[in-house]
Parts: sequence; structure tokens; C-alpha cells
Amino acid sequence: MESLGEIFHHGLIVDDLAAAMARVGAAAGTEWTAVRTFDPLPVWTPDQGRGEIRLTVAYSCEGPLRIELVESVPGTPYDRLRAFGRSHLGVWVESVGAAVETLLAQGWHVLVAGAGPRHGYGSMAYLGREGSPVIELVGTELRGFMAEWWATRP
Repeated sequence: MESLGEIFHHGLIVDDLAAAMARVGAAAGTEWTAVRTFDPLPVWTPDQGRGEIRLTVAYSCEGPLRIELVESVPGTPYDRLRAFGRSHLGVWVESVGAAVETLLAQGWHVLVAGAGPRHGYGSMAYLGREGSPVIELVGTELRGFMAEWWATRP
């Protein structure tokens, strides 16, 4: 897999986005981007196949390693991430599908992805392995979208 030197965010799954923004913002001394809601966001999991989730997300304005806060609705596929813990590392990769296949061969498991294996897992995939942090692979095709978002303020 590509180097983890392309880590660009540390994500936290939170129950209350506004409260987490206030608490984490004060502790880290950060400001936040505009909040975005993805409703619905199509996803795929190995056990349930295709589905949809609702996420509300904000990023720290400061980088290069940003903090991502994700408020997810309980009872959705993101509960699989919570089973591994509430945090993850976001890593840029040229090909999500190729990076997923490499990690699967190393004993990782797909938790949630943007699409199934026939579609290269989409533009993002979360993988877990016992004793390791959850890794979110994010396709570099999203860099422009993310840069625009990071430039927004509430």
C-alpha cells in the first residue's frame, strides 16, 4: 500500500457534532469548516451490501493534518466503525480498490465502503484489523472537493 505519509485527517465519530466542535475546538485551538450533511450517502458493507447513511461532518480549518468530526445516526453501517473505536486515520490513495485489495491480503477487513468490490469500493473505504486503528482510504479524485470544503467557514 502507499505510504501512510499521505495521512490527511484524524476522524472522530461523535454523538453530538455541535458539542464536539465546541469541546474539541477549545482543546485543540481550532476553528471549523462549514458543516455538511450527506443525506443520503450510499455505502456498501460486506454483510449487508448496498445501503445508505446520514452523516453530518465538519473539519478543522487548520492542516495539514486535519481533525474530522463525524456525527452518524445510530443503527446504520457506521456502527461497524464504532465497534472498532470512535477514531480513524484518513489516507489519500490513488486507487481505493487497489489499496483495499492490498490491505485485505494483509489481514484487514472492509468495514464500510462507498461501493462494493465490483465497483472498486468507490471513492472511500474504511478498513479495520485487530490491534490497529481504523484506516479510511480516500481517493485522490476527491482532493479538489475537499480543498473547497476546507476553505469554507460557517
